[in-house]
Amino acid sequence: MSAPSPSIPREHWTTHPHFPDQVLLLGSHANFRRISSYLVRAAEASEGPAGIASLYMGWIAAMRSHEAYEERKLYPYLARRWAMNFDAACAGHELLHRLHVDVVTALSQAGDSQAATPMLAAALRRHDTALVEHLELEEDLVIPCLLALEPEEFHTYTMLSLPALLARLDNDADRAVQ
Repeated sequence: MSAPSPSIPREHWTTHPHFPDQVLLLGSHANFRRISSYLVRAAEASEGPAGIASLYMGWIAAMRSHEAYEERKLYPYLARRWAMNFDAACAGHELLHRLHVDVVTALSQAGDSQAATPMLAAALRRHDTALVEHLELEEDLVIPCLLALEPEEFHTYTMLSLPALLARLDNDADRAVQ
């Protein structure tokens, strides 16, 4: 059931008949961008590192959960369904993990100080820049695929495990060959 990957320009997403029902991850991505931007502004304004650390650690945990879903279900399904490669998206996650180490190091070095350090602001800026670039690339890969799914297939995708979904794709491909 593999087909050429769909191409739907970003400017047409909101007028697609399956929008917004089949692109809920755009809401998560908007929240990730908003919180990341806030963290940068807070550090640049020399807000206390304890508050920044608290928000950052909760936010990064949510991001890691989101990434796990993408890498364990979304990417493998879309890769098989549309014969796509998600190496660049996975590399974006890896870069964000490396930049996370820089943020944690800067938070640790800020210690009990009352104001965020320039090092923390710089680390958060680098993380934010990489995040924005990654989310754009990921959305350009994923959203056209999600919009191209018929509502019944999208519903099935949301309800089944990855092994069950891949087995269905294999069965569909076998039937198409016969």
